Amino acid sequence: MSNTVKLRAFAKVNLSLNITGRDEVKGMHMLDSVMMSVDLFDTVTVAKRDDDKINVKFIGADVGEDNTAYKAARAVMDIIGGHGYDITVEKGIPMGAGLGGSSADGAAVLRALDVFYGLRARGVDLQKVALSVGSDVPFMLTGGLARVKGFGDDLFFIENKLKLFIVGLMGRSVSTAAAYKKFDEIYPSFAFCPTDTDKLCNLLLDGDEVAIKHLGNALYEPAVHFSPEIKANAEALTSYGAEACLTGSGGMVLGYFTDIQRFYECYSALKDKARVFAPVGTGILHERVD
Repeated sequence: MSNTVKLRAFAKVNLSLNITGRDEVKGMHMLDSVMMSVDLFDTVTVAKRDDDKINVKFIGADVGEDNTAYKAARAVMDIIGGHGYDITVEKGIPMGAGLGGSSADGAAVLRALDVFYGLRARGVDLQKVALSVGSDVPFMLTGGLARVKGFGDDLFFIENKLKLFIVGLMGRSVSTAAAYKKFDEIYPSFAFCPTDTDKLCNLLLDGDEVAIKHLGNALYEPAVHFSPEIKANAEALTSYGAEACLTGSGGMVLGYFTDIQRFYECYSALKDKARVFAPVGTGILHERVD
């Protein structure tokens, strides 16, 4: 039986983020979003302990005790008991970028514990556990490209047939809670859908370059309120021919290209402060199982 698992947990970007309403009972917004995994990743190692303690260590970031890696391990332990764990997270996904690094870590821990215990064979609903850890975690468990609706529990995976080249610029981080609070002030109906998600998904399935004209994020204006640098970065990317779209609540703005020459010209001009991204087809990749 395995005692140690090492995984890559990939980041995600929001190609669209529509807010379709708010559940007043749960106090949560309902989304209609297209999420895509990209090649930036955290490396997560999970090792069994002989006792029931859960220890989480982060390398490359200062993360407190209230983190999704711990929550994921605790959620599984509450269901099936079992060992404690030593969890090490080597951060490659920048904090506060909107790239889902925290969710990726939680998903990686759930995947490791599934390797250890065969959770689904034991009747554990892994998607339900993932949702209890965080709204993006169910997508991150599988990754690739998916339309994600509701509170993160309604997923429809699709094949992306469009080759995308991506340049990212990082602005000041914006608190997700603050961005949603500002959204509610700007849009009292608690709904704003800047993109046609049906059309976007169909265009991606067809490999149609027009797809990048249908990107959008309902949290863009709220995020810009807290970080004007986000708007400046979006305008910089647009000036080089990119279709710019905020991911999450920021502060990363992505510029999308279908023309590799224009992509190269943009990155060459901005490379001192830019990152390059490429789509990947999975959310979790096993590096080692001992």
